[in-house]
Amino acid sequence: MNLVNTKTGNKINGKIKRLSSAKVKKLKEGRKFDFDWSLEQANEVYAIVKSGSTELLGLISLIDVSEELRIHINLIESAIPYRGKGKQIDGIPGCLIGFACEMSFKKGYDGFVSLTPKTRLVNYYQEKFGFLMAGKSMVVFLDVAQSIIKKYLKDE
Repeated sequence: MNLVNTKTGNKINGKIKRLSSAKVKKLKEGRKFDFDWSLEQANEVYAIVKSGSTELLGLISLIDVSEELRIHINLIESAIPYRGKGKQIDGIPGCLIGFACEMSFKKGYDGFVSLTPKTRLVNYYQEKFGFLMAGKSMVVFLDVAQSIIKKYLKDE
């Protein structure tokens, strides 16, 4: 996994784990995230953490849209200290999106991943990850999904 300490440039080992509904519900009590993650309890919610730590660096809520052979990113968020210009760790969203792409390939969906972005984030998803507009959603699949996996999840 390619997480990087922004101050030292050192690589940080991380892992992604699924959160139980109870843990998702408890996220509302903390002050590390802006979104109300308790609203995502019906979906699969995963957290990225540093290896050997329980601190949540970021979260992603996924929906398996099996009838359309795709994984939908319903919500994605880096913890407050890990976003913006002063962030301490780089690569959190990329690793989470890479995880969604990898899940899509494992399910036989050819890396097909979608999300519905906030208007101000359209350019970010296009430029940083290669998402394409498809109606109101943005999508990646096949080669682009493979490149996200390679860049963010594979050790070079």
